[in-house]
Amino acid sequence: MLSSVPVIVLHGGAGYWEGKNLDNVTSTLREASRRGFEEFRRGSSIEAVVEAISFMEDSGVFDAGKGSVRNSEGKVEMDAGIMDGKTLSAGSVVLVKAGNPIRKALQVMKRGKHVIVAESEGNSMPTLNSGNSGDTVGAVALDLEGRIVAGTSTGGIAGKDPGRIGDSPIPGAGFYATERVGVSSTGIGEVILKMLPAKEIDTLVSIGILLDDALNSVVNKVSHVFGKGNIGIIGVSKYGEVSAHFNTKGMPRCYQNKEKIQCLVFGGDFS
Repeated sequence: MLSSVPVIVLHGGAGYWEGKNLDNVTSTLREASRRGFEEFRRGSSIEAVVEAISFMEDSGVFDAGKGSVRNSEGKVEMDAGIMDGKTLSAGSVVLVKAGNPIRKALQVMKRGKHVIVAESEGNSMPTLNSGNSGDTVGAVALDLEGRIVAGTSTGGIAGKDPGRIGDSPIPGAGFYATERVGVSSTGIGEVILKMLPAKEIDTLVSIGILLDDALNSVVNKVSHVFGKGNIGIIGVSKYGEVSAHFNTKGMPRCYQNKEKIQCLVFGGDFS
């Protein structure tokens, strides 16, 4: 666990990463982290999370934004969500056909009238997903004012039924933020929706469990119930501690503070 503020943590999806273009994946994550961290100079952790995720959506490297997989009818349907732990404001969009879903989710959060909005029409955008190697993307950040923000964006599961919605846009499942902790989840949406891991991590932290122990406990709980190969989580605490745990082969992830940036794919802890 590390303690330095401001801090941002990103993931590129929990999955089976052997044989993939990991140099491209990690370099994209590193640049997304750099761009997100730069936003701390001009704004809050909200801007940091949105900028980092938007860059990953635009990269075409991950299953989000331009890299999104297609459903069983060959169409793109993307989901995203964001939450501000300081105010407990949240915004999500589902079934998005084009553009940056995370920016649309931000607009829903800013309007404040609803939490989840479905896109009712629109033409699918051109995608770059011929052989994209990534998965769902997410980010959590803590700024100098103590504001914790979490966000997640995805193209869903390849070949999914039209209208399918996974965990990524659901507060408490795919993302969650409070004054204590921010979490972004990745993996099999149908599993994550049944376990609500992001909310459970906040509950554990609220009773005094350390962030790293909370993430590890929740991932182990999912593995016990559903087996392995289905979840990864990143988190940040109000103290600037960061953690990442997964039960898949790998989960590309980066963290950055004012002193350094570190990216990992397979086992190992941030140091």
